[in-house]
Amino acid sequence: MPSHDSLAVIRGGYRRPVARGHVVPTVVLGVAVALSAPAAAQSGDAGPIAAGPAPISTTISATADSEAPPARDPAPAPAATDAPSDRGEILPGLTVSTQLRLRSESRRNARFDSARPGNDEDYLLSRFRVGLTWEPSERVTGLVELQDARMLGEEAISDTRTPNIFADRLDIHQAYLDVGLPGPAAVPVSLRIGRQKLSYGSQRMVSPLEWVNTARVFDGARIAIEPGSGRKLDAFATRLVPVSPTGLNDHRPTASRMFNSQLHGIYYTDASLLAGGRVEGYWLLRREARLDDAVHTVGARIDATRGAWAFDGELARQTGRHGGLPHRAALVHVGGSFTAELPGRPKLGAAFNYGSGDDDPTDGIHGTFDQLYPLGHAYYGYMDLFALQNLRNTEVTVEIALPGDARLRVGVQDFVLASPGSDAWYNVAGAVVHRAAGERHSAHAGNEIDVTLRVPLGNVGIEVGYGRFFGGAYLRDADFAQRTADFLYVQTMLGF
Repeated sequence: MPSHDSLAVIRGGYRRPVARGHVVPTVVLGVAVALSAPAAAQSGDAGPIAAGPAPISTTISATADSEAPPARDPAPAPAATDAPSDRGEILPGLTVSTQLRLRSESRRNARFDSARPGNDEDYLLSRFRVGLTWEPSERVTGLVELQDARMLGEEAISDTRTPNIFADRLDIHQAYLDVGLPGPAAVPVSLRIGRQKLSYGSQRMVSPLEWVNTARVFDGARIAIEPGSGRKLDAFATRLVPVSPTGLNDHRPTASRMFNSQLHGIYYTDASLLAGGRVEGYWLLRREARLDDAVHTVGARIDATRGAWAFDGELARQTGRHGGLPHRAALVHVGGSFTAELPGRPKLGAAFNYGSGDDDPTDGIHGTFDQLYPLGHAYYGYMDLFALQNLRNTEVTVEIALPGDARLRVGVQDFVLASPGSDAWYNVAGAVVHRAAGERHSAHAGNEIDVTLRVPLGNVGIEVGYGRFFGGAYLRDADFAQRTADFLYVQTMLGF
């Protein structure tokens, strides 16, 4: 039977299997703790960089998500991740902010083989943040944010391996200084230096990935120039911070090429060129010298609304080197939605996504799209089984507002491998689920349905989600032991 390693990278290594049956108590515990906490005030929305103070939480309400695409973007909004943050001034110019998130997850057939460790998983994730924002003047702002992230109840997943997306025991999550710089008249220029989050466009390429328990931060510097009229230019030089669960997060080498890489870029946004929309252009460079990686990504994005209709599209071309080989790859995204003037304002959306695969591994050219640091969870199935690498993905969604500001979302995904016989199936972290190794396989990997319900209760947000994956002919041809999988989560978010 061909080997498949469905979650080896994103899960961070396996230990011994664990007995089942404790997911319901952890769900109840998570909801009970969240509802018993004091109510929180809403926070402001932090953009990619600001001359003024940046709030700890990037959410606007208990059910808003810092990972969500821009408001005009018809792409599916990802599951909510951040709690509201109550920023209270404790001294003149000094404010404190805290937030707590609890999420219970239950997965079945995650590795498509009941005999493999980690095939069935149940655990509770907790994440607590506390931050201090210092504003000594209008032109200077400093922020230090601590994070404690833990995983309870699952022993088949390592919470000590570096890098890690589950655990980060009381560490520095963010620490940066914002300085307003002298510039041309009426053209704000600001510099942010230190440990920070990066978030650009629809986050298909660069995202803080708040969905995972430890989130994603970078060390480096950014400069932003805002000449007005909805125009903004960001330039940054950074390196991703690997999470060390038992020590300080630093840049010691890891087993992951992505965590060992530098990320530099220029991102331009212009809301003046298109009425009711915006145009974006970018250049990104991921560099890992020891592996001879220097992947250049040049792309453009557009999104617009016309009444009840919304549209967005994105194209990207990659060149450079990957593992010493010439790298040539591409991304295509086209999406749209229509919102009906009916009770609940139902919104019907559809999207097509393409990330190239390597159609000939013997030609000396690397053709698999490098997804960089995306918010794949929001776009390619909430079960995190796929990345936009060697993939053609089609999605149809329906969203509707319910009484009490609750929202229901149903999404149906179709997954087809672009080069099934010469390239691999990759999960959301870019790990190989299965590689056909020249065998003749069907391209159809399967379908997924995701159902998400968000319920705000004052300043506390509760979210319940369920996903089911139906394996296609590819799993049959690859002789997978199991061809379906399930995912259930319950999440609470609060600030106090």
